[in-house]
Amino acid sequence: MWDLTLSEYDFAPDAPQLAQMRAELVGIGEKERILRERSADREAYRYLLDAHRLSAGALSLRAGVEHFSGGRG
Repeated sequence: MWDLTLSEYDFAPDAPQLAQMRAELVGIGEKERILRERSADREAYRYLLDAHRLSAGALSLRAGVEHFSGGRG
């Protein structure tokens, strides 16, 4: 087992690398957030488009029935 204490380890040389890694992780996190938002936006758009298609189809069917029934519907 290794006996290593923090006082024996010099963090100074790794500080720039750690800062760079932290910045890269923040960038990755931001990209993931944007992709999730875009995915949610696409899902909402699909839902609204499907709802519009269904309502347009129902209106078209109702108009067709009214047309064939002579306006009595």
